[in-house]
Amino acid sequence: MFKRRLNQFKNENVGMFDLASIGITLALAICIGYFGGKWIGGKLGNAAVGSFIGFGIGVAAGFMEMFRSIARWNRQLARLAKKRHDTSGQAQDTEEG
Repeated sequence: MFKRRLNQFKNENVGMFDLASIGITLALAICIGYFGGKWIGGKLGNAAVGSFIGFGIGVAAGFMEMFRSIARWNRQLARLAKKRHDTSGQAQDTEEG
């Protein structure tokens, strides 16, 4: 019984957890991009330019992941709405019959 409830909880709340992780993902992507660019730029002789490029790449990666998370959340909401609509349609069919 516990396993069934846990699976139901995971299936219903996947989108919620994706949205909750957006802030952390965005901040980590920017930090990793900035410091990675600064490190690579330092190895190539210009840490300032590398940090700007890394920051830009980090921002782009963070926003791409944010849009992916929102798209997953929208798909999950559409699936749940369709499932609810289908189950309510079946309940109406059984009442009429």
